[in-house]
Amino acid sequence: MTIQRAGEHWWLDVGQQRLEFRSDGRGQISLIEPTGVRRVVSPRWAEPQALCWDGVCAKGEFPLD
Repeated sequence: MTIQRAGEHWWLDVGQQRLEFRSDGRGQISLIEPTGVRRVVSPRWAEPQALCWDGVCAKGEFPLD
């Protein structure tokens, strides 16, 4: 996970693919897939220290603000 601006813009590099996330500052988060498709996703906590966005999960310590 690379965080450009905490809570605003971050991405996950998975193999050769980048999954990019952007927050609009009002609670809506968009996922931009490697194909360029943008879709709104909902965050949720899963296992201990796993944060997921509609099936895309990252595990570890996250700076949330």
